[in-house]
Amino acid sequence: MKEKLNGFHIFILIHMIQVGVGIFSLPRVAADYFGYNGWVMLIVIAGVVALNIYLMYIVWKLGKGASIFVILERSLPKWMVYPLYVILAFIWSFSGSLVAKEYVLIFQVNSFPTANPMVFMLAISVLAYLLIVKGIYTIAKASTVFFFLIIWMMLLEFTFIHELKISRFTHYVLKEGKEYWKGGLNLYGSFLGYEFCLLLFPYIQPKTRFFTGVQLANGLTFLTYLSITLICFGFYSLQQLKLIMFPFIDLLAYIKFPFLERVENVLFSFLILRVLITIVMYHWAASLSLQQIFKNTKAKRITLYTMAVTYLISFIPSVLDEVGHWLFLMGYADVLITFCLPLSLILLLLIQRRQKQLA
Repeated sequence: MKEKLNGFHIFILIHMIQVGVGIFSLPRVAADYFGYNGWVMLIVIAGVVALNIYLMYIVWKLGKGASIFVILERSLPKWMVYPLYVILAFIWSFSGSLVAKEYVLIFQVNSFPTANPMVFMLAISVLAYLLIVKGIYTIAKASTVFFFLIIWMMLLEFTFIHELKISRFTHYVLKEGKEYWKGGLNLYGSFLGYEFCLLLFPYIQPKTRFFTGVQLANGLTFLTYLSITLICFGFYSLQQLKLIMFPFIDLLAYIKFPFLERVENVLFSFLILRVLITIVMYHWAASLSLQQIFKNTKAKRITLYTMAVTYLISFIPSVLDEVGHWLFLMGYADVLITFCLPLSLILLLLIQRRQKQLA
């Protein structure tokens, strides 16, 4: 018998996918684009994500749990769906490689400035590959273990309570902001990852609270982002937040233990567990898309080739600004997917239902 995922697995897995490298710069993005009390926009973004998840729930109900690939191929010819699978695979796989590249570049800057970042990235890619080939249920179990290994870090936020200044939460709301649409897309990109619930339909236990788990995961992600952003807005001034590239990492440097120096490096290293699950799921989704085309090729080989190609492409952006720009562009594409894909699936399912009624 094949193992199936339950609501708790989904809750942990989706949350772990969502919280990736975006957490490091999130307070700066909120301050830079939305100004004073820019953290308020997280409430808006989380609400939009919740509505988007509801669209995916409609797909689940209308399709009665059928795979999205089955839904697409029932109505569309192969010459239409195969290019779509290739596009999805490239966007997801390349996004996963860029997430890995950004993490290793930040790690290099903070800990090993003379080391070659692509060596670190290769090591992470190998770890990701070894986890991907074990299958989605093993990935879900690993994400659950990783979650409980790092959730304690949230308690460190209480060490800053006495350092916060209420005066920094002024009565101004979204003043001194700029390019709100761009800032909104940046913040939205930090919530991405929940769209992979569309690919999990065939792996879910029957009668499980599937989308309850997805919505709870988004809620936990929102609370995580909100708490970190509130602390940064109360700890730093607005101008400081705009200048600090990774406020969350700088915040970790203020934590002191009598028995340990450079605490931020140790804590930052723990965050690789979150980033690893994000990388794994992006590459897993890409591999799953290509498996619909190359059905006679082993999944392990497809995953290896996909990761190798995007790893080689990731050599091109060599500095953090370039990687951030490329990742932002991939985020644009991913945001389009999160809305266009479920809406298209709903339309196809309604057409299929109408055809059955007329038959």
